[in-house]
Formats: sequence, C-alpha cells, structure tokens
Amino acid sequence: MASNHTTILADNITLINDLLADLLPDACNPRAMTLAVDLEGIDLCRHGKISLVQIMSSVSEVVWLVDVTTLGSQAFDHVDPYGRTLRMILEDTGIKKVFYDVRNDADALYNLYGVNLMGVYDLQLLELAVRHSLRRQTRLLNGLSKSIKSYLTPPVEWEPVKEAGSRLFKPEFGGSYSVFEERPLDPRIVAYCAQDVTLLFALEETLRRSFGRFGSNWEDRIVAGSALRVSLAKGAYEGKGRHMALAPVL
Repeated sequence: MASNHTTILADNITLINDLLADLLPDACNPRAMTLAVDLEGIDLCRHGKISLVQIMSSVSEVVWLVDVTTLGSQAFDHVDPYGRTLRMILEDTGIKKVFYDVRNDADALYNLYGVNLMGVYDLQLLELAVRHSLRRQTRLLNGLSKSIKSYLTPPVEWEPVKEAGSRLFKPEFGGSYSVFEERPLDPRIVAYCAQDVTLLFALEETLRRSFGRFGSNWEDRIVAGSALRVSLAKGAYEGKGRHMALAPVL
C-alpha cells in the first residue's frame, strides 16, 4: 500500500480558505464524499487543549493539519468568500466523517469550541462488529495501530514515522504532549499526525469487505453507536481509565 499525499499546515486564514475549497469543491456533491478526521492535543478532552485537527477528503490527495493552537476559534468559525466554515462541515449531518474512536475528540470539540459533530462513523465500532461476525474476542476494543497492523499492509515508512513521533510526546519515552503546541512544529510530528488519517479510508474499505461476507445487519447499530459516542460530550464524561478499553454493546 503506497502513501501518496501532500500535507499542508493550515495556520493562516488564506490556507483555511484553501482548506474549505478542497473539502467542498464546487464540482463535487458533498454527500458523495467522505472525510477522514483525527485530532491531536494536550490531554485531549474537555479539560485539555486541541492543537491540531487532521482532515482529508476522499476526493483529494491533501492532508490538512488545521493549526488550532495558532488560529484558535478562527480555525472553526472563519467564513470564506462563499460562506463556508469548518464548523459547518463538521456539523453537517449529510457529510460523513470517519473517525477511529471519536469519544475524546468529540468531547474536546464540543466543550472547548462548541462544535457539535454530526455525520460521524466510528471505525472502532466497525472493527468491533467485524470481530463479532468472525466470532472472535469482543470484550475489549482495539486501538488504531493494532487495527492498521491487523487489516492493512501499511507503507514501509508507517512504523518508523509512528515510532519517531511517539517518542516526542509519550512520557514513557521521555517526551511531552506539549510538543503539539510548539511552533514551528517538529517535522516528525507533522508526519506522525498526517499518516494515520491517510489510512482511514483503506481501513474502512477493508473492514467492510470482511464484514460484508457475513450479511449481518449491524450497519444501523454502528451508526447509532457512533452518534451515542458523540453525545457523551454533552453530559458527564470521563475520557481516561480502563473503562475506555471495554467494548460497548452494539
């Protein structure tokens, strides 16, 4: 599986305009595309900070790293010449947004910037459904890295990029999550943030192929489960602890 994309750090209004044009091209029906989305930050939840929003369209080769540290609320609320905002895209029920474990991302977006995510499809729940269909262990959730290794053949650079980035922010390696707030961004962090988003489309496709053989009717449950995860942001929610690894009942 080759990696062929361009990464752009959107850290000014001109680039936010470019981002919006790329995500909502005039010639494309927004309902016909999918967005892959991920977030990075410090203690990513309602009590922390969003540093970056990584987002890529299924009809583009560009991975956008939206610099929330630099732009603040403008990242979501800047209105381009055509009346579009990133908030509008994230809150549009008709534009599908693929996440892998949306819970803390949704909590941070809603409570820090008032962004009410809609149209979310959580691949962590699709992966769980695949294991249900295969009658494998389903007590625990799988993380993104494990799913990528289990279902895909990632590019040869994927593992080294993952390790290099992780060592910069994971405390067990002597790193700090504050690296996501440092400007200019370390190139290793840029590469780390971009690469997983580029694999979400392939991961969904592969999971769907595995899932489809069993003719199960789980799709509605996955959609409902994704929406339930997003709704946790509006109530009491604790985004850390062993409970986060426990699989929900779909």
